[in-house]
Amino acid sequence: MIKVMSLLLTFFLFFMTAAMTLADDGVPSPFSTTIKTPDTKNESEENKNDLEEKSKEMLEEVKTDITVMRLNWKLVPYAVKYKVTYDNEELITYINGIEVAVNDVSKIFKISALDFDGNIIQDDLNITEIETNPSTMKTTSEFDKMDYAPLYPVYSWIPKHNADYYMIQLLKNGEVVREYRTEDKKDDDIYDFYDEVPVNEGGNYYWRVKAMSKYGIELSEWSKESESVSFKVNAPTKFAAFGDSITHGGGAITVPPSMMIYNWETYCNKPIKNLGKSGDTTEQMLDRFDYDVLPFAPKILIIMGGVNDFRGTILGWRTVYNCKQILEKCKANNIIPVFVTPTPVNKRLINKVKFIDPPPFDWQTHYKYICEWIRQQEYHIDLTGEFEDYEGNLREDLTTDGLHPDIEGKKIIGQAVNEWLSTHSLF
Repeated sequence: MIKVMSLLLTFFLFFMTAAMTLADDGVPSPFSTTIKTPDTKNESEENKNDLEEKSKEMLEEVKTDITVMRLNWKLVPYAVKYKVTYDNEELITYINGIEVAVNDVSKIFKISALDFDGNIIQDDLNITEIETNPSTMKTTSEFDKMDYAPLYPVYSWIPKHNADYYMIQLLKNGEVVREYRTEDKKDDDIYDFYDEVPVNEGGNYYWRVKAMSKYGIELSEWSKESESVSFKVNAPTKFAAFGDSITHGGGAITVPPSMMIYNWETYCNKPIKNLGKSGDTTEQMLDRFDYDVLPFAPKILIIMGGVNDFRGTILGWRTVYNCKQILEKCKANNIIPVFVTPTPVNKRLINKVKFIDPPPFDWQTHYKYICEWIRQQEYHIDLTGEFEDYEGNLREDLTTDGLHPDIEGKKIIGQAVNEWLSTHSLF
């Protein structure tokens, strides 16, 4: 094996040297699309030094006969991260899987599920799968378990050892229709990607991902097509839900909507098309109504929005104005609108996690104004009594970050929607 790796390394060094020589001579190289041509001699030297450093890293792995092991375990409810321990090493991952480079495949691994503060909530997790030197990416989406894939899909995977970024493709009826690079999106996680373009055209879809180095070298093959990454888009759908990240799904800070556990539809017996988009204000919902809602021609539209309004700078009267416009659009298109009171927020927890902007001092005034208007609508679902604590804040036992409800909160929403639809079965 060492001889083979040595030959591969020799070929790699020769190929990279040839590529740099061609680039210096002004001749396009195989890396011209991923390595920018240096504008100065110093930049050229820096690039060469980077390549030499990468070669040293590869040589070191060959010398020590490094093996990459990919471990999987079941997702633990309310876990924000996981600690992987072996020998004297400790690694942290935010998904229920990891790739680890070892020089001894007989290593004993211990997996612990942690909360936001690093406290162990479940220890000695069972490893469900171990792979050695995997050539393809491992995806974690669960579209096969959903009645409908969300309008704005989230693509998720187990990070590749030493990957610098990822390429993602969405295919429709076997043809690539979109391609993304995670390095092109600021602050994107290394294990998921939120598609900001709706998938609203009928057809059979699946997505795939591969790992890349910063030099444009493929570090893996494309992930495989499977039921968990595949979904079908068709219309019309009888029930749909429209809103922001509370609608879209995900929870415990790190678990994306591509996984079922923190999605409210999981706890609703009715098949509902999720038209939520993370980060939306009610004005943004209004703006995308025609091209996100109308293609699916729902009979009933569950509307859950407003939290990004009152936790920001949008006043309650403006939120109500936007909701009235959405109401009129529904009536004009023979859609029954069912407004759901927005969930409150918890400023103390928001300040604790630090990565969410805290709400203004008077957020409750605007929140209550919105809820009061919703309670006056012919069709509505009032969840305020379930989510508010004695001070009117989001109950701390229902959230990790102070903004997004976790499992119990999503159960409350899903069961309430299910009850309303069951009660109003004449629709």
